[in-house]
Amino acid sequence: MLRDELKNLENAAEYLKYSLNRSREIVTGKNWTPEELERLESLASRFARLSDLLTQRVMRLVDDLELTPDGTLLDRFYRAEKRGWVEKASDLVRIRELRNLIAHEYAAGRMSEIYLAVASLAPELAAIIPRVVAGSNKLLQQYPD
Repeated sequence: MLRDELKNLENAAEYLKYSLNRSREIVTGKNWTPEELERLESLASRFARLSDLLTQRVMRLVDDLELTPDGTLLDRFYRAEKRGWVEKASDLVRIRELRNLIAHEYAAGRMSEIYLAVASLAPELAAIIPRVVAGSNKLLQQYPD
């Protein structure tokens, strides 16, 4: 199961990077065409999806393999820091806060701010994924099928 989720994680990171590359030149705008808006919405959606895969699926599965008690989401972030997946747990907090804003923001007036934040944090989120995959693969070697 973890192997499958790691593959999903890597694929989602590639899709996020693709969307980021397609959106870089338009993210600072305000009066987007429908096509540009679609690109930005795809970027935000892929950011949120990758964040969820990382924090809700992979991190939980790793905790399960290590027989770590559930704890809170913040506990998971601190464990990610200890594992060397992120420099600071607060990096994941910022990513999660933006993910929540994406999921719950309905005011069109804030979307410009959200898209800028996504473009800013997307490279950071994508950079976490190889460290998570490498650490998880080491764990999988300890517990072969």
